[in-house]
Amino acid sequence: MRRLVLAVIVALALTSAPAEAQQPAPRLVGTWRLIEFCNVDRPGDTTYSLGRHPIGFFMYDAAGNLSIQAMRAAPSGAFTQDSVPLRGMEELRTSYFGYFGSYTITSDSTVVHHVRGGTIPSYIGTDQRRNFRFRGDTLSISGDEPWSCRQLVRER
Repeated sequence: MRRLVLAVIVALALTSAPAEAQQPAPRLVGTWRLIEFCNVDRPGDTTYSLGRHPIGFFMYDAAGNLSIQAMRAAPSGAFTQDSVPLRGMEELRTSYFGYFGSYTITSDSTVVHHVRGGTIPSYIGTDQRRNFRFRGDTLSISGDEPWSCRQLVRER
């Protein structure tokens, strides 16, 4: 009887390990380069708070960690200095933002960012729900308002 139980345990261990290793990673996992960062207001006007050609990355790893960094492509103001005193950080917020934490995919089109830290104080310690969709190697993801537009391309 012991041999049978041991054989079943060994068989289960051997058959379950490869299946787990072969499961595909979610499509969201990877590094995404920012190509558009805009907001559309209720009348339909579009604003580009980081300019028409922002730079940055949204990174989602397979362990569930995320890091988001975005800024204006042409540094100005405080960004032209080697060091920025704390009193000058407010100026940076109009040209740069970033946050990090973990994420949970809750459906085929929804991800929740669990923010641990970053440049947006009101986000720290919160869950930020985002809707997303794929078109080829392009990721569209919402901001904190449903009418925002974030376009990213997969970085290889």
